Amino acid sequence: MMPTKGAFYGTVVLLVALLIVSSTAAVVYYGQYQQASSQNQRYVGELSTALSSYRALSGSFNASLDDYSQTLSLLATAVANLNTSTPAYHDASTALATLWSSYQELASASGRGALVYGVHLLVDFGNGTRRWYNDSTAQPGWNGYVVSLVLLRGNIQAAWYPQYGEHFVTGVEGVSQSASESWFVWEFSGGSWVYAQTGADQIRISNGTTIAWTLCGYDASYNPTCVP
Repeated sequence: MMPTKGAFYGTVVLLVALLIVSSTAAVVYYGQYQQASSQNQRYVGELSTALSSYRALSGSFNASLDDYSQTLSLLATAVANLNTSTPAYHDASTALATLWSSYQELASASGRGALVYGVHLLVDFGNGTRRWYNDSTAQPGWNGYVVSLVLLRGNIQAAWYPQYGEHFVTGVEGVSQSASESWFVWEFSGGSWVYAQTGADQIRISNGTTIAWTLCGYDASYNPTCVP
């Protein structure tokens, strides 16, 4: 049965109406698309600017970290050449330990980490009390004395002898030598403790270096009568 002319026109009108609605919706969606695309472009531009700023800041931050590291090295050298009885020594040695901790935190936050050596320190008071400072770190270029100074946060008493380039340590962590006992420094090497024939200033630090300070008696040749 053929559709009537009225039904045909009705269908056409409905299709036209649907077409108009679809076109209107398409225009609306296209406008929204254009707006979103424009916002996207703006966000991409802002992101690119932010990324450039981040890279510039990151470069400045890393350069500052390098300066920080060099300053620490200079400060360590300066402190190592001071007598421990001077006020400057006390202030600088305490600051050195704090600055070293801060530097490592900043270097870690930067994502590149700090160039450090793993070191260990033992303090043996000769009365059964032993204190380990394990899994600690040192800056390449430090010597045994500076490492001890930093790990003990400046709590070392010593006299500096520039003609020998060494400190004579008389007290560690508030415990001083006596007429019958002295502080001796040791290195752990080849699976055993070896008495250092030089001062701690002459001990070269490498990754894994282990040092000990012992308070004990000594013989006529001033050799220690104990082992850590």
